[in-house]
Amino acid sequence: MKFFGKMRLRLFQTKKPAQYLKYASGEIFLVVLGILIALAINNHNENLKEKHRAHKLLNNLLEELHQDSLYLNNVFQVEKDLFLPSAQLLFEVHSGAPAVNNKKLQRAFRFACFTPVIRYTENAYTELISSDLFSKIRSETLKGYIHKYYSQINFLNRYSEQNYQITNNLIEELAFYYEVIPAEDSEDRTISDFLGAAEEHFTANYDLKAFRENRSLNPKLFDVIDIHKDRLGGLEIVRTLRKEIIREINNELSE
Repeated sequence: MKFFGKMRLRLFQTKKPAQYLKYASGEIFLVVLGILIALAINNHNENLKEKHRAHKLLNNLLEELHQDSLYLNNVFQVEKDLFLPSAQLLFEVHSGAPAVNNKKLQRAFRFACFTPVIRYTENAYTELISSDLFSKIRSETLKGYIHKYYSQINFLNRYSEQNYQITNNLIEELAFYYEVIPAEDSEDRTISDFLGAAEEHFTANYDLKAFRENRSLNPKLFDVIDIHKDRLGGLEIVRTLRKEIIREINNELSE
């Protein structure tokens, strides 16, 4: 600064305004250039920090997806292997198919109308969105998959809530056609339905004649089958999106 000050004073004392103005302009340019370089370095450092934070949240998202996958895969399998077959069996029995063994019928009455809420974790996703770090993700494909994944799960839960009245009413109607009988040596005599009860402690008597004669149950049982199929389709979309997100996150973190 002393050097530039002496240079500026000497040019001013020469009484040559043109040279002084050229020097002053050059000095201003250097000062502005220095400021711009400092700002660029600062912005670069801030971008690196935000990128690091975004990558940390993506790693957290990966962990949450892996944790949720265990639960979601279990829900998918139970929906496919138990809930849907139970609804289909009840529909077939109601339509006149030969009665099956008591254990299968017991499972059908117990699980046909189950549509459990789909649990998931969205801490990392929420932080990505709320902190605006989502914009730091380079891959537009990844951003699209993430939005679709959480939107699909929310849609599935809203769908189940919208159909809750159908399944709940049907549970109440089906209760008229069976009687739960606790085993003589069971300590669970106070339990009056199947929910949460160990199957080996209970048997049941069914009034299949009255069950089949109630024709109003036919469309309701058919609707429950459709609900399970829709949930299975939605869960399959969620599982596919999860795989794509994991692949895209790994690509993003490796760049």
